[in-house]
Amino acid sequence: MTHRMYTIYHSREKVTSIMEVEIEMISGMEDPSVMWLPKGEYKARVLAPGSLYDRDEDGFRTPPLWYSHAFYSTMQEARTYAERQVRQGFERGLQKQGIQYTEEEVQQKLSEIQEVKLS
Repeated sequence: MTHRMYTIYHSREKVTSIMEVEIEMISGMEDPSVMWLPKGEYKARVLAPGSLYDRDEDGFRTPPLWYSHAFYSTMQEARTYAERQVRQGFERGLQKQGIQYTEEEVQQKLSEIQEVKLS
C-alpha cells in the first residue's frame, strides 16, 4: 500500500524544498530489521518522485529507503520543520564560525523554500 507524505530536501545549490513523496512501507517479511524499530517508527521505500532515486553499483536508479523521521504528514508540518532547520543553520554559522546574520537574511532564505507537489 502506498502513502502520500512530505519530506525536506536540500539540494547541492543550497535550495531547500518540501517535496510531496509517494512511499511504500517496508514489511517485516521484506526486511526483518524493521521489527526492531521503536513503536511507531517505520522504514519506507520512496517510489516518487524519481529525482530522489539513488544509483546502485551497476549505475541503475533505485528507490531510496528512508526511515520515518524523514517524512511528515502535512505540507505545513514539513514547512515548520524546514523553517526550523534554516534558522538553526544560521545559528550554527554564528556559533561555529562567528558568521553574523540579520533577520532579513533569515527571511530571504525562508522565502526561497520551494514546495514541490507530485503530478
